[in-house]
Amino acid sequence: MAGKLRPYPSLCPALRKSRIAVHHGIWRELLIAISRNSVETHNDGERKWNFPSAVSEATHDEWTVRQILIHLGLFSGISHRFHARQNIVFTSQETTSFNSRRPDGVAFDAKSKHCVFLEFVRPMASVTSSDKGDWAKIKEIEKNERYEMHIYFINCLSALYGRPWNCTQANFTVEARGSLNKTQFQDRLCLLGVTNSKARNKIRMLTVSKTLALSDILKLFHVSILRSPEWALSSLPMELANSQTSAFKLCKKLTGPFSGLVI
Repeated sequence: MAGKLRPYPSLCPALRKSRIAVHHGIWRELLIAISRNSVETHNDGERKWNFPSAVSEATHDEWTVRQILIHLGLFSGISHRFHARQNIVFTSQETTSFNSRRPDGVAFDAKSKHCVFLEFVRPMASVTSSDKGDWAKIKEIEKNERYEMHIYFINCLSALYGRPWNCTQANFTVEARGSLNKTQFQDRLCLLGVTNSKARNKIRMLTVSKTLALSDILKLFHVSILRSPEWALSSLPMELANSQTSAFKLCKKLTGPFSGLVI
């Protein structure tokens, strides 16, 4: 039914690992593209932004909040005194949980003292909206709420102890069929130093293209679980049915074992 969530691989428990692999695959390419095209500089010619999470297109490094606090010089003893002054009592388990949260990525502008939490919203089965409203807006709110207290904590701590860091968050939301808020997406690329409009547009198109391709792949594997493996195999495009093609190898690399599908 138009406007409502439909049965889709994003809701299939058997494809959970594959969905995570696809999520990471798209995010890594986006993160690497941002880091390579972030060319904005300070007056001395030094690049503004550093992306420690961007390792390669095959892997990325998710920093914990603890690692971020240490990098900002806000961890050793300061955080405990801050909680005490705010009359906040954390158990040992709650403290560990708070400090162990891992945004999808992080970026630093050391000279301007700006830290940005980066979040990539996993593609879901949404057309334009659900019964609860616009899916993309809902996910944006959820992502912001997830790290709201961490960002508040960092900013208050910085102001209180004379460490002038400003922490914000930038979300990159792409729906299952590749739709996205073009202006919002490109504005956030610009915030992170991607000043060339052609580069921003290329990154947007790359992200949409990758999302569409891998969403279609997941749908094929979803069918292989719901129906017989033989039927699913006959429905696969020829380039995916041939295990020697680069397309097939990409599928296997990103989605892991093909549940119930033998080729």
